[in-house]
Amino acid sequence: MSSFLKIILLVLTCFSILVLGSENILAQTKTVPVESNNFQENLRRSILVISHDKILNSTELGKALIKKLQESEEILRIKADEVESYFVEEEQKLTKDRLSISSGDFIKLSDDFDRRVEIERLNQRQKEQIIKQRFNKWKRDFYNIYMIPVVEKFMQVYGASIVIDIDSQAFRSVIFDSRINITERVISKMNTSYYNVEELLDNITLQ
Repeated sequence: MSSFLKIILLVLTCFSILVLGSENILAQTKTVPVESNNFQENLRRSILVISHDKILNSTELGKALIKKLQESEEILRIKADEVESYFVEEEQKLTKDRLSISSGDFIKLSDDFDRRVEIERLNQRQKEQIIKQRFNKWKRDFYNIYMIPVVEKFMQVYGASIVIDIDSQAFRSVIFDSRINITERVISKMNTSYYNVEELLDNITLQ
């Protein structure tokens, strides 16, 4: 069993301990601020906390992946606009020619036009879905190959046996000591460890 699955199983085991039971608590993650800055010397806990969304959006590698997604979406949008312009022109011509052709021919042309428009809409949705699926794969590789090994090192340093992802739905209503949130530390470590962003970006996106 992979380290990641072990972590997930341990988190689920401790679910009943960590999730708040009171209905009066707001459904959001809360942190308790502390004055001490000496994290490693003054605090050794079996549980650590991260925000995978913040790690993705704040690391240089994560931001590069998001930019790659946006570029793919922009290319698709430009092509869709070009196709739409073509259909608009064709529709205008069809409307203009309506008085000079028979009703039967016009219906055939209209039906063919509608069919091709619908096909293009389906193609567009399929392309959007492919981009979405591709980005989801990129994110999985980002987390599994690049983030989790860094998180595991922090687990070893601080003697932790569980890491909770506060972005997961199950842990949205959790109060925790802010000192166990290692998100910023993970971001900093990933940025210093994965400085060759362009090469890593190719490794993730060209597979």
